[in-house]
Amino acid sequence: MAKSKLSVCLVDDDAAVRNSFKLLMNTAGYKFTSFGSAQEFLSGFDAKNVGCLILDVRMPGMSGLELQDILRQRKMHVPVIILTGHADIPLAVQAVRQGAFDVLEKPFNQEVLMERIQRAFEVSHDWNKVENERKDVAHRISELTPRELEVLDLMVGGRTNKMIAEHLGISRKTLDIHRSKVMGKMKARTVADLVRWRMLDQSGPGGSTAVKVGEYRP
Repeated sequence: MAKSKLSVCLVDDDAAVRNSFKLLMNTAGYKFTSFGSAQEFLSGFDAKNVGCLILDVRMPGMSGLELQDILRQRKMHVPVIILTGHADIPLAVQAVRQGAFDVLEKPFNQEVLMERIQRAFEVSHDWNKVENERKDVAHRISELTPRELEVLDLMVGGRTNKMIAEHLGISRKTLDIHRSKVMGKMKARTVADLVRWRMLDQSGPGGSTAVKVGEYRP
């Protein structure tokens, strides 16, 4: 029985490596998919179905690091493990700076690999949780009127009620009505909730990893 609905995805031009991974992942109970090149991967990749991405660093055409950078630019956040057959410290540093979850050298230790994959799935679960929360928050914000959104941003910006009312040219009583509607539509208990949720919303798809998991309150 598979451990997760998500799969381990390998991108490696070596068919023998792909076959070896397939056997290892099937034995461990993970769903598995593979691609022979970065270009092939980009044509058939679906981030919703992948919990851990393993990239060979040296492939014909686009390298694993180049592919990793493309995914980063597209804000497709999937934990990435880089495989390299060359002991290259600068390469490992570059991969980590670009957001790689880990770098393993071939031939890899199977026990270490499986431990890294398990940890990557845990990270992926956390990222997906935050992303789902971001979508929920974005929906609530979309229900605000333009004026209510303006009030929300001024509240999040730390302005006092008096400052907000003066900035908008409205009475404190009218502001209180807007504030009440904002809090109600957002289902917020405190202004701190609004601050966290606005940060989450503005991070955009894939950018939500910067917001601590578990801070959202439905």
